Amino acid sequence: MGESPKSERPDGEERSTGTEETPREPGDAAGSGTVHLRVRDADTRTTALRLPADLPESSAALSTSRPTPQDEDVPESETEPTGPQPTMTLRLSDLPKGGEAEAEPEDAPAGPEPTMMLRLSDLPKEPEDAPAGPEPTMMLRLSDLPKEPEGEAEPEDAEVEDEVESESGSEDAPAAKPEPTMTLRVDKERPEQTVMLRLPKEATGAAAASAAASEAEPEPAPKPAPAPGPEPRTEPVAAAKPDPRSVPRPAPAPAPAPAAAAQPVAAAPVAPAPGPESTAEALEVLKALSARPVSPLRRAVKRVTVWGVFLAVVLGVLVAAQLLRPLPTPQAKLSLQDSFTFGGEQPNIPWPTRGQAAAEVVGVGSLGSSGEETPVPIASVTKVMNAYLILQAHPLKKGESGPVITVDQQAAQESGNSDESTVVLKEGQQLTEYEALEMLMLPSANNVARLLARWDSGSEAEFLKKMNATAAQLGMTNTTYADPAGYVNDTKSTAKDQLKLAEKVMQMEIFRQIVAEPDTRFNGQRVYNTNALLGKNGNIGVKTGSSTPAQSCLMWAAVKEIGGEERMILGVTLGQPQTKEEMSLVRAAQPPSDRINVAAQAALAGQTLAKQGDVVGHVDDGVGGKVPLVAAKDLTVAGWNGVTAHLTLTPVGKIAHTLAAGTQVGTLSAGEGEGRVEVPVTLQTDLAPASIGSRLLRLG
Repeated sequence: MGESPKSERPDGEERSTGTEETPREPGDAAGSGTVHLRVRDADTRTTALRLPADLPESSAALSTSRPTPQDEDVPESETEPTGPQPTMTLRLSDLPKGGEAEAEPEDAPAGPEPTMMLRLSDLPKEPEDAPAGPEPTMMLRLSDLPKEPEGEAEPEDAEVEDEVESESGSEDAPAAKPEPTMTLRVDKERPEQTVMLRLPKEATGAAAASAAASEAEPEPAPKPAPAPGPEPRTEPVAAAKPDPRSVPRPAPAPAPAPAAAAQPVAAAPVAPAPGPESTAEALEVLKALSARPVSPLRRAVKRVTVWGVFLAVVLGVLVAAQLLRPLPTPQAKLSLQDSFTFGGEQPNIPWPTRGQAAAEVVGVGSLGSSGEETPVPIASVTKVMNAYLILQAHPLKKGESGPVITVDQQAAQESGNSDESTVVLKEGQQLTEYEALEMLMLPSANNVARLLARWDSGSEAEFLKKMNATAAQLGMTNTTYADPAGYVNDTKSTAKDQLKLAEKVMQMEIFRQIVAEPDTRFNGQRVYNTNALLGKNGNIGVKTGSSTPAQSCLMWAAVKEIGGEERMILGVTLGQPQTKEEMSLVRAAQPPSDRINVAAQAALAGQTLAKQGDVVGHVDDGVGGKVPLVAAKDLTVAGWNGVTAHLTLTPVGKIAHTLAAGTQVGTLSAGEGEGRVEVPVTLQTDLAPASIGSRLLRLG
């Protein structure tokens, strides 16, 4: 039959020269335990047997030799097969079932060495006349190697014995001849332990089937690649005594057993190329894949993926932040112009040629003034400050009479002074605060003015201190009060200073009510108001004054209705002499004052800035939503040429995020002080909460 080429050993024996060690292929992982048996008739036909490299017994078998059957002097008859069937025997000694290393008990009985027989069928038949002999076999011995701890490198000189024995069956064959072996050293620098034995073409099929059956067994995790070592060298291997415990008992019928075993092996499919068998191998594969050059398409896809994930995270954070941000408080804003200036002609006011005068429209502005702004006696106009202080210290509501005042001796005695304006009082007489104010303002009684000063402050001197202090607070810098009634000529002021006082005192409802009375009853008698202009051209007061040094004086007030609201016109006329028009000194200042009033009312005009239902503004919810605001009433301002009215939209409290249509959210006003005009502003439609879209898109 065909045999592998042989070479001479130093001891004269022949060995196969087809056995060689092959380099590691690039696709094999580092550290895999693999033994390749290559039987060469041509270099292209090979078979491989894989052995688990992680098994200590397999690793040890690569470095320790075992004696052959010839070394043990086994009888020739025991080694011969029952027939001339060609086989290849792979001896796997001391390996437990499953490929895992298991410790055997020390007292276990010795047995024959376990072997695996690989049948090589279809070999060329020998001549019929050839004498019968033992079956040719090839044996790879792996036994009796010391176990290595994990992580340690394998011995430098791992030995594998490959022995090919050809027996012709002739009687003159040498007996007890040492078995020819070939020792291959496995370099520990190589990451895989591989021995290649070449077989003839005919043996390839059976060997391949045997290799596939071996690969089907589960392989343990490979050991790390061995460290580099010296170049392999060839040397004889000392014979080792086989362990009888590892040799299976011979079967009763040896001939059928190999045939039955060969049948499934031949039918088994060839196993696919092995993948990574350890973490180190997987890392090496990943490293190799990562080292590949990246194509522009893959680079673009990677960038798009990375930036897409980044942008998605950023977008998610922004959406959460926008939705969790607190909503701003809705604000009411004016959509109209915040001011309006009247046009037309300038008002023509007939100012008096003598003395001094000043006039204004409350809440609109000043009408102007005449004469030098020099302090002059003001006579009984002084009693206006007296009444102002009494009502501040002892306020009265409409319909109230106030506390009771007892007339003292001084007030009763002053009742008979013919040089002054007085009313008759008796000592011990009681009158209410309201009655005392009526006697002070209508007939201008001086004795009642002093009585009120003593009642309020304890003395006239203390009351004078309050009068001058209050004048300073009101900005009446050219005013000095010397007595509570104005009888003393040192009580002086100007028309502009007294106009400031008139604006303050006319804000008191009780004072307006008293000065507007044309007459009243006191002590059973009718008492008349000295102001003859009451009821004419809208005149509602205020106080007359006259004396030789002061001549005729008048503080006056009138009203005109504009846009449903009464506009108050105030004026002060001082130092007016008697004229043919009015011979009475008490009333001499009234005709020029009335002319000023009539001219002011003619110049005063109204302008409607917003009608009921007109949109005057909107409520901004802070996230882009706006709800119109409408005026609930007509807004009409008063003025004349050159007068500017300023508009203001003032919210009523804090505006909620949800309100129904028609809810008042503010007031629209024009003017200042008492002349200020206000109208309510309401929502035209419902104010709804901000939508999710508007909350996401808001920037502020």
